[in-house]
Amino acid sequence: MFTPEPYKVHQSVISKSICNDIIATGEQQKLIDAKIQEGNQNNRKSAVSWIRDEWIEDTLSSTIEICNKTWNFGLKEYEPFQYTVYKENDFYDWHIDTHNKPYSNGLIRKLSFTLLLNDDYEGGEFELCIPNPKQEKNKYIKLNNNQVGTMIVFPSFVWHKVNPIIKGIRKSLVGWIVGKSFV
Repeated sequence: MFTPEPYKVHQSVISKSICNDIIATGEQQKLIDAKIQEGNQNNRKSAVSWIRDEWIEDTLSSTIEICNKTWNFGLKEYEPFQYTVYKENDFYDWHIDTHNKPYSNGLIRKLSFTLLLNDDYEGGEFELCIPNPKQEKNKYIKLNNNQVGTMIVFPSFVWHKVNPIIKGIRKSLVGWIVGKSFV
């Protein structure tokens, strides 16, 4: 699927105080080694916990709605949020967020987002790729902004990655919004 705008960046979507509240909520859960549902487990190194809190959904939903005006996807509901911690040398190589099959209720991931919760780290840039059959024409977009409260929203079928952390710890909230299949 082609999209003329493969991503949206919104700075200062939420305050540092709310980011700290999300960090506290994520840290209250048990952090586990991140796994990849479909694919090579060596493609990722980080720790995650899962959050289902309506206040987070309410806080982020207006930004998601604004972004979705670009794509006009039929969105239905949020999946549980993934609180992600990347320590030095942690990363998540190229991947997409869609699965091979719809969920049992027929829904698929349509929009993905990452919300940056802290800024005291180096490396860990978020990068997107718009593939082209002629590899030399691939378009790579590296987003170096690590400002607290910045949200990057993109269709779940867009290739993306988190580069290795050089120094410090990167904390983010990742989410997916699902809807009926495109076809």
